[in-house]
Amino acid sequence: MRGCGSISTIRGYRAVTTVTLFVVGGQDLVDVTFSRADGGAKLDMGVRELAEARFSGVKVLVGHDATLGLADLRSALESGESALIQAQPQIVLLSIANEVSHLAEYRGSVGDRVRHIESELSAVIDLVKDKVGAHVLVANASTLDPSSEVFNYHDLEREPLSLCAHRLDLMLTGVSHSTGISVIDIDRKIAEMGGATGLEAALSYTEAGCRAIADEIVRVVADYGFFDDRPLLAQVGAQGGRS
Repeated sequence: MRGCGSISTIRGYRAVTTVTLFVVGGQDLVDVTFSRADGGAKLDMGVRELAEARFSGVKVLVGHDATLGLADLRSALESGESALIQAQPQIVLLSIANEVSHLAEYRGSVGDRVRHIESELSAVIDLVKDKVGAHVLVANASTLDPSSEVFNYHDLEREPLSLCAHRLDLMLTGVSHSTGISVIDIDRKIAEMGGATGLEAALSYTEAGCRAIADEIVRVVADYGFFDDRPLLAQVGAQGGRS
């Protein structure tokens, strides 16, 4: 069935549950999700290995779509050319990190830009649900920037990256409420660890930070029921009517 793990049975007993996860984004998102064997650069055990080690009879397949930017992803989904439509994964993991970096370089009205990003993200989520039938997870961004020494934000020519991350993390909370998607709370995980332990630089995480994030992804996916022989939790937000 689309949207849940496929379960093979032998004489009434569950043998293998196969779950397919597709990550959409750059190397930063790959590194917090995939092991070195699967294309990451920092983890010996990524989401695939962690899930298969913790849950008996589970096989996780992982894939990567390198599309950067919500506008490009929306266009690919609308045209039917997205790799997600061809692969039909059960889980799609997105990130707002790329949008945070672009917002930090933006010279127009930041408020208008944030609203535009919110609109694009909501449209992408709807398209993934409609055309792929997948559960959607979106990773937020750590608001810590070790290189930032800003102590007064008044009348800056451009907002610092840390403030942009705050703005888009808050935006993502609203999108989660309205659409029902889950947030991979990178900001919380890195804050719990302490910035020096979890961060190499802004939006770039240490091996320990990547391990903590991968563990959080497994926890969220498990909470939905993908690794158990039970109905999945639906992704229905305040807008209603979508799962």
